[in-house]
Amino acid sequence: MAQSSSVKKSSPLLIAAAWIIVIVPTAWGLKYTVQNAMKLFTSTPAAAAPAK
Repeated sequence: MAQSSSVKKSSPLLIAAAWIIVIVPTAWGLKYTVQNAMKLFTSTPAAAAPAK
């Protein structure tokens, strides 16, 4: 049976750094995706018909 005193604990700072490494690119990708998706839902003014 393993002794509980031999279990290593992770540093809270290391865990926070790992989460930052994951969250920052994810947030950037989500922001980029939402900005580009909004282009699909906004209307642009129709081009004027050429005058004859």
